[in-house]
Amino acid sequence: MSTRNPDFVHKLVFLGDSQVGKTSLIQRYVYDTLSPDMTRTIGAVLHIKTLELDGEFHKQIIWDLGGEESFAQLREQYCANASGAFFVFDRTNLKSLEHIDRWLNSLYAAAGKVAVVAVENKIDLESVITDAQIRGILEARGLKHIQTSALENKNVDVAFEELVKKIRERGKY
Repeated sequence: MSTRNPDFVHKLVFLGDSQVGKTSLIQRYVYDTLSPDMTRTIGAVLHIKTLELDGEFHKQIIWDLGGEESFAQLREQYCANASGAFFVFDRTNLKSLEHIDRWLNSLYAAAGKVAVVAVENKIDLESVITDAQIRGILEARGLKHIQTSALENKNVDVAFEELVKKIRERGKY
């Protein structure tokens, strides 16, 4: 990757219940690794990666936010001024998808109506959520849906590219 200055800087936040794979997705994307002994994120952890897209360099300031309810107030502070967000749910846990409004309402209250991509993680595992359930919930909220596996490194880069494209479309840098 070039040392060129970025054309755009985006603050991205990861939202979703604990244990849905937010940290795994970030580790896979930023460092192309996956630690077998990953623990829960306490508070917030910052990562940075530059993405070249259509000849433009997008510096991504990526915030991995803990999913525990006890971090709710802290999360809202980190969501302020976000350019975009990922809502991550685990396909083996229906509740993680059903909690979508709690996450989106918190994000929108702190950052306004920013671009969001819904990430169905753990596609290497059998789903307990039907395609109709996923489609109904996400389409009702106007969200793009990307299926990923951090373990198998499937569509992780695609998800980040999609969010940057959505941010670019909205003109919020």
